[in-house]
Amino acid sequence: MRDHRMGPSHAIRFAMMLGVLLFGGVTWFLRQSGEGDTMDQSLLPSLLWIARGLWVLAIAGCIGLFGVLRNTTSPARVSQLSIIGWALGESVALLGGVVWFVTGSPAWYLPGVVFLLLTFVAFPGRRS
Repeated sequence: MRDHRMGPSHAIRFAMMLGVLLFGGVTWFLRQSGEGDTMDQSLLPSLLWIARGLWVLAIAGCIGLFGVLRNTTSPARVSQLSIIGWALGESVALLGGVVWFVTGSPAWYLPGVVFLLLTFVAFPGRRS
């Protein structure tokens, strides 16, 4: 029978998702009210290159972590690798939120949130 209590891995995932969604909610509110600042357009190409680079690093990191995780039998090691995978997903989502905040376009935020959710599925936090 499966234990349905909220363990540390659930709390960590909840906190990560809550932070990302709160940041998105504040950004949406500021953008709707017209109070959001826009950045100097000359900096936009640099920001987008940073975002692309982070996506590449996060995807490569998650693929590598997943390969290591498949061969791991230690529950503590599974937890460690899972938290690293979730952090990669969270970083992509948060940077997407930054892009939305400074440009007004949610095009990077929404895929980032999906990527974060996928890391929650790919990295179990613990094995039964």
